[in-house]
Amino acid sequence: MEIVRLRTENRKLPPLLALMLCAPLACGDDSTIADGGGDDAGDVADVSDDGGSTSTFWSCPGDPGCAGSGAAAFEVGVGKRVANPTITETLTVDVDGDGEFDIRDDEFDDANGNGRFDGVWIAGYGNPRPANDIHDDIETRVLALRSGEKLLAIVSADLIGMFYDDVERLRTAVADLGIDYLLVSCAHNHEGPDTIGLWGLNETSSGVDPDYMDYLLQQMEAAVRDAVADLRPARVKYGRTQPGESETLGIANIVGDGRDPVILNPWLTVLGFEDASDGSTIATLVNWTAHAEYSDDRINSLTADYVHSLRVGLEEGVSEGTTDVPGVGGMAIFAQGALGSQIGPHNLHTTGLDGVVYTDEDEIDFAQEVGRILAVGALRALDEATAPEDTLDLQWVRARIELIVENYGYHAMLLNGIFNRELHGYDPTYPLETGNFPWLWTEVSWLKLGRAQVYTLGGEPCPEEFLGGYDGSYTPDSLSLVDPASGHPPDLSAAPGPPYLYDRLEGAEYPMTWGLTNDMMGYFIPSYDFFVDDAAPYIDEAFGFYYEETNSIGPRGWPTVEQAYLDILERRP
Repeated sequence: MEIVRLRTENRKLPPLLALMLCAPLACGDDSTIADGGGDDAGDVADVSDDGGSTSTFWSCPGDPGCAGSGAAAFEVGVGKRVANPTITETLTVDVDGDGEFDIRDDEFDDANGNGRFDGVWIAGYGNPRPANDIHDDIETRVLALRSGEKLLAIVSADLIGMFYDDVERLRTAVADLGIDYLLVSCAHNHEGPDTIGLWGLNETSSGVDPDYMDYLLQQMEAAVRDAVADLRPARVKYGRTQPGESETLGIANIVGDGRDPVILNPWLTVLGFEDASDGSTIATLVNWTAHAEYSDDRINSLTADYVHSLRVGLEEGVSEGTTDVPGVGGMAIFAQGALGSQIGPHNLHTTGLDGVVYTDEDEIDFAQEVGRILAVGALRALDEATAPEDTLDLQWVRARIELIVENYGYHAMLLNGIFNRELHGYDPTYPLETGNFPWLWTEVSWLKLGRAQVYTLGGEPCPEEFLGGYDGSYTPDSLSLVDPASGHPPDLSAAPGPPYLYDRLEGAEYPMTWGLTNDMMGYFIPSYDFFVDDAAPYIDEAFGFYYEETNSIGPRGWPTVEQAYLDILERRP
């Protein structure tokens, strides 16, 4: 099984079979919600039509344990920890140079002499891809916000993703801090350690090291505790820009879309938090949308991809070519956007700040250059941001919902016992078939951060599910909305019309989506364009370019999430 993104080559690839399932012995019904502090009482509604249980909605302010409303003077704190795995065995001979270990031809350093390659397995592409070294640190960074009596913690991690179950473990570990809501947002990094299980030594072994997961959660916990201890009076300013630093291409200089319709969210959004006492930067929260996979699949280095140089550029400045922009200091914290439909480095020839043209053949250098270009855009957004404000209206509604798993490939991975995740609503002693599909719990939410509003979702939704853009309004001039040579183009006449989810955010000057937040569930695809292969659904791609379906939980995934968002909006404080 090979897990690879499609770029300039038209590769025919086996599907990503699973991202969220567990061994049958680990499955069961878990009806509790463990947050990082606070009272979990919420209102229960919406019994599912297919025999599943109920969804739970929790509003703040409004529900017990989260009092107060309106804007208030606020505090901000930050924390950071390095979470590198320990590399003890490396790939020494890679005969075909593809970065993957071939047990028949390749050689490795058998440090412990057991005859088995005990590597640190890199997530995101083909398997097994071992890490030989660390280019830049895998980090977890935390932003804590206290407004009135409400305390929110946002954990950002340089990871492919984390399951909801692991997020709950972290919430339990910091329950003593009185955090009302804790979120974990992953960059969907394709050059970090496997935290899901899919990218192990072979197709029947998990790539997750349990000891590393324990260490990772300990580092996250320490960073959360640091951030809460660091809370201090703050002010906030808001900004956004369209990056790319190219007069002719705009954002198409740094990001593309691998699936029609080509719809790109053009906005890089920043929230700048400064110390109320002296105006120094405490933190910059930056939201951009693109797969963190610019370093390519052939490398054997751990790196945070473009997110690393984006953060460094924000903090320390960017000086390259004719560009010389000072940094703002503080701590930069990244939140990934709605990157479904392969938003990322597709067919790019990126002109760097130094005038050099970069492609994926440049691997890590390409990723770092894109990060510096994004840093210049983020610094511009901060320079043009609103005047600092000393109040922050902090609100949220979160929903614990359940989704049915219809993907047969995911079922196969369930039977392989690769993943550790709670399931419910099915009989494991019977075949997994229609009428006996498993269900899983996950979480979506809406946040209000002053003038900004955020949808969060633990997967890879498409930008158009929030923006619209089926009329070409979010397609760069240099790109086509639909490839005219496509053998199976999307039927845009069947696409949903407005209002779209961003249209429903009344008063949101800075709307955002944070994907890969609190869970990892694969792609969420609009219903009008969801196609699976007739002969081997979810295993083979349908005619045309329909890779994402093979890595989705099924056709009811997005409609269920969208309905949850609509229910959440009705429950806003």
